[in-house]
Amino acid sequence: MRLGVVGLGVIGRAMVRAADEGRVPASVAAVTTRTPAKAEAFLAGLKARPHLTDLAGVVEASEVVAEASGGPTVEAICRAALPRGRDVLVLSAGALLEREDLLELARASGSRIYVPSGAIIGLDGLKGAAAGRLDSVTMTTRKPPAGLKGAPYVVERGLDLDALREPTVIFEGSPVEACRGFPENVNVSAAVSLAGIGPRRTTIRIVCDPSIGRNIHEVEAAGEFGRSFIRIENVPSENPKTGILTFLSTIAFLRGREAHLVVGT
Repeated sequence: MRLGVVGLGVIGRAMVRAADEGRVPASVAAVTTRTPAKAEAFLAGLKARPHLTDLAGVVEASEVVAEASGGPTVEAICRAALPRGRDVLVLSAGALLEREDLLELARASGSRIYVPSGAIIGLDGLKGAAAGRLDSVTMTTRKPPAGLKGAPYVVERGLDLDALREPTVIFEGSPVEACRGFPENVNVSAAVSLAGIGPRRTTIRIVCDPSIGRNIHEVEAAGEFGRSFIRIENVPSENPKTGILTFLSTIAFLRGREAHLVVGT
């Protein structure tokens, strides 16, 4: 598999490094980043250095294009890659919500858009439950102030997260609204909604908790299958907005795409 990577932050570097070390059945053909000068030091340390180019160059060189560059870039990546028959791996799943036009591009070309599990567990169970009657899905995300600072919702409302002394609900609504207000913080809610009952029927609650040092996600679901409760405490990566599990799940996806035994729904 020839992989192209857009973005060389924590997740992008993890994918490239995993391929370079032989931990995934892929070779990274090309990468692109907004900060090419900064990327040079990272690329220089690889055994097989990929070509540093622009988005068009990444699409041309790759079979699968992985987005690790943030929500604002998803549309451009999809419009460049899908009509060329390239599959697209989207980490910023919030950018896909209510974007039927991007899904239609994939259908027209026979390409696929993949959304890895990211920072959450249990999406296989939600997908299974959604095959029947799924009545409700509620997600609660708890993050320390550092994991929420700079989000448009926080900035626009002038919220002083450092002043909080106890867990405080700062948002409750749909994943559509949450991903607009917290585009780098709660993409996991988009994945949950896409696996379950959709972005308008799913509820997400965001709690800023100064007493914790991890990102905690809880998902409650109910339907004809019964009830489920999922909780995960994610250790943050060097980027406090991104948990380590996010890039580990991406590596697992790349392994599974070429696997002869596929486990899970």
